[in-house]
Amino acid sequence: MFITKPDLKVTILEDELNSIVRNDDTVITQAISAAESEMRGYLYDSYDVESIFSAEDEDRHPLLIQYCADIAVWHIVAATQAGQNLDDRKARYDRACRWLKMVRTDENYADLPRRESTQQTHIFSGSGQKRNNYY
Repeated sequence: MFITKPDLKVTILEDELNSIVRNDDTVITQAISAAESEMRGYLYDSYDVESIFSAEDEDRHPLLIQYCADIAVWHIVAATQAGQNLDDRKARYDRACRWLKMVRTDENYADLPRRESTQQTHIFSGSGQKRNNYY
């Protein structure tokens, strides 16, 4: 996986995380996997997601680590803290999604490897439908 449980420390305290998931690391693993899948979906069209998400240790993009952790913690907290005030977590999640959308459409620069296009461009030509005028 792109991030691990220790990477979540940038977003949530370890004690707080353990109390939320009750020391069940499967919840954390599922949330991290979901966050990575969500990020792949945003970046797939323009970026080489296999290269990005297979990077390890210091080769990982620091902002992607941050935002992946924000998204993963949102999934954890939203699923387990029913009725709690989630405004801060929701704001962080929304910010991560906005950034991913801007990167996807090249509104924001991200130092990520671009996807090599394997598709051919097709150009269709023709004319409009024949029109008969009757007077």
